[in-house]
Amino acid sequence: MVLGVGLAVGVAGAQTRTPGNNAGAADVGQRRTANLSGPDQVREANAILEEVRRVRRQVSDLLDTARQERDIIKVNCLNDKLTQIDVTLRSAQERQELLSNAVSLNNDGQRNHEFTLMTIYRGRSSTLEGEARQCIGEGNGTFDQGSVVQMRVSNAITEQDTTTLRPDTLAPERPLVSSPVM
Repeated sequence: MVLGVGLAVGVAGAQTRTPGNNAGAADVGQRRTANLSGPDQVREANAILEEVRRVRRQVSDLLDTARQERDIIKVNCLNDKLTQIDVTLRSAQERQELLSNAVSLNNDGQRNHEFTLMTIYRGRSSTLEGEARQCIGEGNGTFDQGSVVQMRVSNAITEQDTTTLRPDTLAPERPLVSSPVM
């Protein structure tokens, strides 16, 4: 009984925050964004918005090319990525407005939150750009022309043919009899 109470108190004590204790991931993100002033965050948010717009234009151009080539698979894939980028762009535009309002109201918590979301939208658009490139066969982990692949074969590899099996290796071993009745 006493041991159970001691464990419960130990767990509760481990969950309390001390001044030197690191905060959760959300607090860490806010501390990082707190390094930028409100006007700096607005400028950075504008740059993020332009980057998302650039990605949208680029994927739209890829979609136009795929349509001219009449490649329905690329068209469908790129159309899906463009739709996702459009959603990201609209969300980023809304958050950029909210960020500007939070800066004008000196609401640090709100502006850091909106700026964090803007950085997420930057990452999302970058991911979607990579996925769009995969739709057309670029950036899929293949080697560039002129790449050299070197291969080294270990001397420890056996030269014995392991593709043929002998019948005596296939039969399972019988377990030892543990009772007199079987």
